[in-house]
Amino acid sequence: MKFSSPSQVEALAQMKTHPYQATSFYLNTDKSQHPLKAINAAYKGLLNQARLELEGKELSREARKSLLDDLEKISQFCTNRLNAWKAPGLALFCCSARNIWQELELPHGPRNRLIQDFDFYTRPLSAILEKFKKLCAFLVNRREACWYEIHMAEVRLLDSLASEVPKKVKKGGFEGYESKRIERHIDALLMEHFKKAAQKTFDILKQNHFDWLLVGCDDQFYPQLEPLFHSYVKGKLKGRIKARPGTEASRVLEECLTLEEKLKREEEEALVKKFVAELERGGRAVSGLVDTLRKLNSFEVQHLIITHNFSKPGRVCPDCHGLFANEELCPACKVKTEAVADIVDEAIEVALNRNIPLTQVSSPTRLEHYGSIGAFLKYKPQK
Repeated sequence: MKFSSPSQVEALAQMKTHPYQATSFYLNTDKSQHPLKAINAAYKGLLNQARLELEGKELSREARKSLLDDLEKISQFCTNRLNAWKAPGLALFCCSARNIWQELELPHGPRNRLIQDFDFYTRPLSAILEKFKKLCAFLVNRREACWYEIHMAEVRLLDSLASEVPKKVKKGGFEGYESKRIERHIDALLMEHFKKAAQKTFDILKQNHFDWLLVGCDDQFYPQLEPLFHSYVKGKLKGRIKARPGTEASRVLEECLTLEEKLKREEEEALVKKFVAELERGGRAVSGLVDTLRKLNSFEVQHLIITHNFSKPGRVCPDCHGLFANEELCPACKVKTEAVADIVDEAIEVALNRNIPLTQVSSPTRLEHYGSIGAFLKYKPQK
């Protein structure tokens, strides 16, 4: 199954395997970057390390058997399927005791990881969703228009439009009057073509819920086209590309992904700058793992910001599900907390479940100077 939707992350986050643990396996299978021999060596190394770590865990016989069965299933899958695997990334989620098995084709090579914990490790999936916006590429010239969907590094033609707009004419007739009349007629047809294209762009954006719109249009036509866009379309408009109707789809994809990466980096830098300014003036922001988890536990977080690939072990309360960096005893419930492999991933799952906006920023970033994690808050912290 291809990974393409936040609903897939939510479904995994909602799966409960307690009292058994779940196994989450991520592998970079991008054969353009790594030879098959190296990919095979990587998965075998992950499995061997997991088996060694299992020997030191205090588990019931049933729980240990479930985890060992998970590792064997992953081993069999990789042995039989990796040679023909086409996607740049692979993710496997399983819990043998609960009869759970799910495989995902990833559009981007993840960091190689195998984690056995009480919840599925979904953070790399969230990072991929953030990396790939759902884009619409609108390409138009004086006679044609077409619309492409670009998502998860794939491109798909959505629709096209053709209009009968004649070419410009040379001057002729009595003192050029005839040619001027024809030119006015051509300009009217051209404007009608742009109006139809602008209206269809609005319809397509509304129907498909795109994040961004990228436009490919000659400079001479853009001043006529842009005022025709509905305000909703203008709100989605993020930039322009060189592609035009007739450009190969692969080239459209390449241009869009390049611009998307640039725009995302600019957005991340602006967000971190805003966060640091709010933090340093003592406003509605908090930084560092301990304080951010505390505010998340008290439902005060408005927007969570994390450096990509930042991770730390931590602890979770089994009763109230509070998150802690190192609290052995839950301050609220007074019960012993349970160790988890990555408390940052637990924080991400909480944010997803509560519909809290989440941004994972790429390194290097100023956020790293503030503990690699922070949050905008609903209220100003009390001193």
